Amino acid sequence: MLSREFHQEGLGRALAVPHLDHRKPTRAARPHRAGKPKWSHSAIGAAVVAGAAMVAAFAFIITNGTPSESPTGGAPAAGRDVAGTSTTPAGKPSSDPAPSLGTAKADRSPAVSQKASPPPPNTGPQSPRFKAGQWIVVLDSYSTDSGMDADQVAQAAKSLAGRLITAGVPAKAMLANGQYPGLADGSLRPMTNTWVVYLGPFATAEAGYDLCVAPKTQKIHSDVSCPTYEPATRLG
Repeated sequence: MLSREFHQEGLGRALAVPHLDHRKPTRAARPHRAGKPKWSHSAIGAAVVAGAAMVAAFAFIITNGTPSESPTGGAPAAGRDVAGTSTTPAGKPSSDPAPSLGTAKADRSPAVSQKASPPPPNTGPQSPRFKAGQWIVVLDSYSTDSGMDADQVAQAAKSLAGRLITAGVPAKAMLANGQYPGLADGSLRPMTNTWVVYLGPFATAEAGYDLCVAPKTQKIHSDVSCPTYEPATRLG
């Protein structure tokens, strides 16, 4: 009986499960891992910020290039487009605005040439020839003996004839200097040193007179006296 109880007690001890402590070990009990340094959160954040700043700086340099002018006033750095920057001799930016696209196009357009003034009307030869039977009508006369310069007298006669021609009246200017026996003054002597503005020649004196008193003629030179002459025929 005793041996049976002893046997059961020994079997119970042999089958008893030992008690295990499942609590986590304290910090002091954890083994130390040698060879790997510890980084704090602040150190890691600073490293990230510094790296981002360097990336941004490189990106800015690549995009914008180096400064156009060195601090010592040297030439612009190579590779930088400085064509759009205008500077004064002192290195300060110019206040003049850059030309716009419209201005550049306007500058390339060809300049419009001014029209040349038309030549003066042809007032005829200075000393024309007349035949017997040809008539003229005198509108006005300018004597060089009046004290005026000869060129001024000629210009005055040609100016009046030019205005009449422009108005559609076939006027002419000539210098009478004794070569026309039928073109006489009040003393019945041939006119000399006198510029004459006249109409003609005509086949009859009446044809010359009619044109002289016509409205288009009188509008330019208002004088209805309109004396007629036959230059090639001597008076008398």
